[in-house]
Amino acid sequence: MQTPQTATFARTRAAFANAARSLQVRQQVIRELSLLSDRALADLGLYRSDIRGFARDASRIEGAESLVAALAADLKALLGLQGTAGAAGRTV
Repeated sequence: MQTPQTATFARTRAAFANAARSLQVRQQVIRELSLLSDRALADLGLYRSDIRGFARDASRIEGAESLVAALAADLKALLGLQGTAGAAGRTV
């Protein structure tokens, strides 16, 4: 069970961890694909200029809340604005 102190900014902490994990995966994909030859990339259907976009798409975490949305929700909860509707139309 979370105490009020540990529950403070819980969504923000989770969103920050997801963002860090996504960044790590994106950098790893870019690093590994950059090591491939142009011929190997062509076999995968990629051009060297496509690597960053491919890595960005590959590192997305489905259903993860954005850092800004999580921070806004945590601030609303901290300020006692519990009854307001969130970005997805649900009560925060």
